Amino acid sequence: MAIPTVMTFPTLDQAESALDWIGLDFADAEGGFEGDLVAADAELLDEAIAADDTPDEVRALARALRTLIGAHSDGAAFRVAFEA
Repeated sequence: MAIPTVMTFPTLDQAESALDWIGLDFADAEGGFEGDLVAADAELLDEAIAADDTPDEVRALARALRTLIGAHSDGAAFRVAFEA
């Protein structure tokens, strides 16, 4: 089963920075990054969504990942892609 791409950023740096901002563990993958969400990650995502200083694109990623983990309470794989 293919890992769902939850968001695509224009550059590698933007994708990596967004994931770092949230604080998720992830690994390099061809054209993106991949990781596994666990229930405990919901707190990190909620914090990123609620923080006043979270950039809009990071907040959008956190919301997309929060939706994914909400649909899969036992955890879910994710992919964040980049164009260049």
